[in-house]
Amino acid sequence: MSVDLENLDIDKPIVLVGMMGCGKSLIAEKLVSAMGVALYDIDAMIKDDEDRTINEIFADEGEAYFRTLEADKIDAVLAEGLCVISTGGGALKTPRTLENIKEKAVFVWLDVDIDTIYKRIKDDKNRPLLQGDNPKAKLEELLAAREHLYKQADIRVDNSGDPNDTVAEIGDKLSFFLTPKVDIEGCHP
Repeated sequence: MSVDLENLDIDKPIVLVGMMGCGKSLIAEKLVSAMGVALYDIDAMIKDDEDRTINEIFADEGEAYFRTLEADKIDAVLAEGLCVISTGGGALKTPRTLENIKEKAVFVWLDVDIDTIYKRIKDDKNRPLLQGDNPKAKLEELLAAREHLYKQADIRVDNSGDPNDTVAEIGDKLSFFLTPKVDIEGCHP
């Protein structure tokens, strides 16, 4: 089955979650291109609002400050109706964020194995949580701490391969969340 993403009749946001390096930004861009809806990249929005990088925010203010900014931004865009929201890898650590996403959105986990993630981001110096002696071990530790949150997603998709296949699979799985059409003609009070 192949769903026409441009005519998908869903009335709530599609939120992409997963580990850093799982491809949330790329898949979000491909989804919005196919669907013709708005994209809200939470990390990019925070960088713009704060006029500094995520690394600088972590260094200057700490992770708790960043998570508050992130939660507030996600809360605001969840009210936008059908759109695609790309979150940071740790967004679900904030309980209100997890609950709001579960209640107000279709929640998609882009699952990728640690070896693939590590290959994708091992040289990226813009990952504040990976700065240290053993970034692969840190990735494993982060996944162990977050996997139970990701597993609460409505949809789980492996994004280790071709991103176009991932988008097609998301489209197929989104068909279960279509807004039901009610034919009220002929109904009597």
